[in-house]
Amino acid sequence: MVIFIANPTAGAGKAGAAIPIVEKKMQSLGINHAIINTGGPGDIEKVAAKVEQATEGAAPSAIVCVGGDGTVQEYAGLALKYGSPYGVIPCGTANDLLYSLPGTGMRFNSFEEKINFYASKLSDMPVTSIDAVSINGSCYFLNIGGTGMDINVLIDALPLKKYFSGGAYFISMIKNAVTYKDEEMTLTIDGKAESGTYLLLAICNGAYYGGHLKVAPPAVPNDGLLTMCVIKKMPRIKRVAVFPLVKPGLHSKLKEVSYINCESVILEYEGKKTINLDGNLQEFESPLKFEVMKGAIKFIN
Repeated sequence: MVIFIANPTAGAGKAGAAIPIVEKKMQSLGINHAIINTGGPGDIEKVAAKVEQATEGAAPSAIVCVGGDGTVQEYAGLALKYGSPYGVIPCGTANDLLYSLPGTGMRFNSFEEKINFYASKLSDMPVTSIDAVSINGSCYFLNIGGTGMDINVLIDALPLKKYFSGGAYFISMIKNAVTYKDEEMTLTIDGKAESGTYLLLAICNGAYYGGHLKVAPPAVPNDGLLTMCVIKKMPRIKRVAVFPLVKPGLHSKLKEVSYINCESVILEYEGKKTINLDGNLQEFESPLKFEVMKGAIKFIN
């Protein structure tokens, strides 16, 4: 049985509009399936129980999210638990994970054509093995997790997404380039520690986030490595000039920006810190350990 996990509110309601299209396609293909709706972040236990009930405890033949990167992040743990192929019908604001995977830059004439294209993959189910990232061994993401200025960018972008879609992140980034205060933290990358004041720290499996901003050009989702993006403290006036360079990935040439390929990263800081996990914000106490899970996800691509 194919399990669809749908967030009807994702992408300003696009995911809700996609559900009947997906349902019709599954019926035409004769694929046994169930669609489970989620109200957004925090529904994981309820959804997991419904998956267990729908499959009578068996592993789903696939788990497919109908929504955006946040939905994919929240339910990655289910795919890891069952070992089922995992995919997405992209209906979110940006669906940045797909931009890091080969063969996903297609253009469509209509919304319905796009949804049918991705739903049709459930017929022969082509998969690519990609890495996952674990946080303290109990939470997972597939694209990018981090902290720093991007937290403020995400929060300020939320009310703008209705009007500017993926461009809301870029508008918010320009604002926070002026207002954000850098943070002190200690990083331990593959056992080597350093302390400093940072504008942004991103632990990257994919290259894009925040509405197709190429924050980590070297990152590859199936190379068995994390790409640690470190942006150190810089003058505010320079930030304003820098962040328009992020979309094409040209910020990588700046002296304050560095990339380190690694297998694990530990963040240490005072108190609790909000971490951005593919658009979902979660609070964690220090220390926080990120580890690559090589080839752990069979992604439907």
